Amino acid sequence: MSYLQESGPVDSAKLARFRTRVRRPVAPVYRVGELFSRRRREWPPGAEFAFSPGGHELTLFHPLIRPELIEDVRRGEAEFALIVRPAVIVLAYRFGETIPWDDAPYCWHLQPEFRRVIPASIVVPEIRSLLWITLVGAEDGIIHAQRGMALSPPFTRALHEAIRAQAMSPFDPHECTAAISTLYPPDFDTVDRLDMAVARTMGNA
Repeated sequence: MSYLQESGPVDSAKLARFRTRVRRPVAPVYRVGELFSRRRREWPPGAEFAFSPGGHELTLFHPLIRPELIEDVRRGEAEFALIVRPAVIVLAYRFGETIPWDDAPYCWHLQPEFRRVIPASIVVPEIRSLLWITLVGAEDGIIHAQRGMALSPPFTRALHEAIRAQAMSPFDPHECTAAISTLYPPDFDTVDRLDMAVARTMGNA
């Protein structure tokens, strides 16, 4: 994934890269073996995190779909970390042995309108959010695996509070650009960013 540069004027086209890749129905139904989107069969490798009326979604776009990759997404040990800056939220993840730590940035203000929903404030400490994970072939556009995982109550609270705070704050594109530049310097990877996490959890913990 390409990240925004801190210097120079803000490029709206670059900011648009953080928008979701395809507009989907409010209550999408994904099925293994079907196209993720009927409109396209190729996707840039990477990942996308979104929160919509349907809940939390993490979509993984992989160029080389192997049986062990499918198995890790479907049944492998999963771990998540949350990194929060006012303008950018980062969801880090890993699955089994085939998907080491990686992450997906999120900005509420750069989502399409139907996804600009604000999560409810957590009033019951035991509440867990469900994260729906979808593995898509970057070269064929087909859904190869799906899985729903419960996030721990502390992680759920931290994630909801971060999205709510971001949504209720005015959007400053310069601040967003600066946050991305700080979180994604050229010599950093996801493992380096884990020290910044405000919450971590195992899936279904």
